[in-house]
Amino acid sequence: MLAVLLAGGAGLIGLLARNRPASPLQTSLAMPFQLLGTPVQLADRLASRAIPVGSLQERQLGDTFRRRYEAQIQPGDANQAYLDGLMPPLRRHARRPFPYRAFLIGRCGSPNAWALPGGVILVSQELLEQLGSEAELMAVLAHELGHIELGHSFDAVRFRLLARRGGIEPLGQLADGAARLLLLQSYSKAAEHEADDYAYALMLASRYDPAAQGRAFGAINRAHGGGDRAERHADPLRDLLRSHPPGALREADYAQRAAAWWRQHPSERRYVGAANLQRRQPLEQLDLAQEWVGGAAQAAR
Repeated sequence: MLAVLLAGGAGLIGLLARNRPASPLQTSLAMPFQLLGTPVQLADRLASRAIPVGSLQERQLGDTFRRRYEAQIQPGDANQAYLDGLMPPLRRHARRPFPYRAFLIGRCGSPNAWALPGGVILVSQELLEQLGSEAELMAVLAHELGHIELGHSFDAVRFRLLARRGGIEPLGQLADGAARLLLLQSYSKAAEHEADDYAYALMLASRYDPAAQGRAFGAINRAHGGGDRAERHADPLRDLLRSHPPGALREADYAQRAAAWWRQHPSERRYVGAANLQRRQPLEQLDLAQEWVGGAAQAAR
């Protein structure tokens, strides 16, 4: 079985190698490891989803998370109100039956966001400060939405839900354990790639500039110290064990995709929203003419 999975991964590498983005890294094994991990990730997901727990229990878990984070909201918090204003257009793209909501959780030491089962997204204060526009923030939120919509978050805690079903663990205790697990562990490279693609498709279907996804990756990568000389060369152990694809590679990939899209859609107009992020007022409340860009403007960026 392992030989079949590895052979399938090798085939994927061969098929995609000709169309991969030009990498800003001099050498890296991250992309081959990511592609090899895709069939293994699929097999692991199928095994996990054979466990008899479903969307109803995920909804119950999400409701528990929502109640806890709602209790921590400070009255008049402009950042939380801003996140609430950004969620309606994201919810319109969601297909799972969850009342999606993003919560600001204060300072965590770095710009980051997390997805919890049942439709809860957590956002650090540093993320709002590091990103340059509302479109970039929407790309990050769309990525986390993708983890929930694609089942990555729930798969990570499915075994714990099964334990509760047998009467072993109460829901509140389960929620605590699930949150710790998801905040401390990382998804696989294959899952991150799936969430990246989900976010990009959502950005294309939205009113926002799709190039913002690459810019968001760049901003986060710089904040995490990415781009140093050591990261530009292959390290088999590092590239195998790292959870996320290299930030510079993700930035280049989605920047190139967006540039190609803009060349094919020169008459399109899309929203950036740098001023919206600064003022903490979403596009649906504040539509600024100067924040709309077209194909010519994008070519000059």
